[in-house]
Amino acid sequence: MRAEARNRRIASADEARFSEIYRRHGKMIHAYCARRIDGSQVPDAVAETFAVAWRKIDQIPEGEGALPWLYGVAYRVLSHQWRSKARNRRLGERLLGLAEFDTASPDVILIRNEEHRLVIEASNRLRPIDQEILRLTLWEELSHLETAAVLGIEATAVKQRAYRARRNLTAEYMRLTRDHQPPSVQRGGGS
Repeated sequence: MRAEARNRRIASADEARFSEIYRRHGKMIHAYCARRIDGSQVPDAVAETFAVAWRKIDQIPEGEGALPWLYGVAYRVLSHQWRSKARNRRLGERLLGLAEFDTASPDVILIRNEEHRLVIEASNRLRPIDQEILRLTLWEELSHLETAAVLGIEATAVKQRAYRARRNLTAEYMRLTRDHQPPSVQRGGGS
């Protein structure tokens, strides 16, 4: 009987902790996913992230460490979705002999402003890990240490990659703006 009562207390504590984690971080995880995938897939990604959190409730760090841990889970859930989507796309192309699918990110769809479009295009030219480091450090405002926890790499590697990613993003953006200038500007003036 004592073991049953103890198990009920543990289960109740786990439920309370999970509820608090979801209450504090659910909207941020939802926003994180919404910035990366099609809106119709966001609820599934969030649900999968919190299903993992429930299964691994004892592994979630206490306090401020919970959010980066959840971002890490969400990143892996989304990575799995991206890989599945890529596999399905390649299979579809082989089976149907289709040309390349439009793979515009939700960011591109939402942001129609030319300058923003160029920034997105420049960031898409970066390596996927560099894109994610920029998203985590700039959009999610995570520290290098927290970003390292999300991606499972060292904080010094995040710092170096973030520096290089910003430098490469700037170079790509400058290249794109130079390539997208109206003809009169490229020649050095009007008629």
